[in-house]
Amino acid sequence: MEYIAVLLPSICLGIIFWLILRWIMRGDRTERAVEARSQEDAAQWYEQLKARDGEDLPFGRPDRPRRRPRG
Repeated sequence: MEYIAVLLPSICLGIIFWLILRWIMRGDRTERAVEARSQEDAAQWYEQLKARDGEDLPFGRPDRPRRRPRG
């Protein structure tokens, strides 16, 4: 019975640690999946915008430098 009393706190802490790590890993996996869906959605939106407006890019042209505001 002494062995159980000695090992029980370590076992409980190990289980709590495992549960916390599991929670973190699941959260990270979910966040990565949501980010990937968001990136796909943004890419799809941008492709639809390019198809609608042609090659006139809505956020400026990459071959032209941006103008700096005077002041």
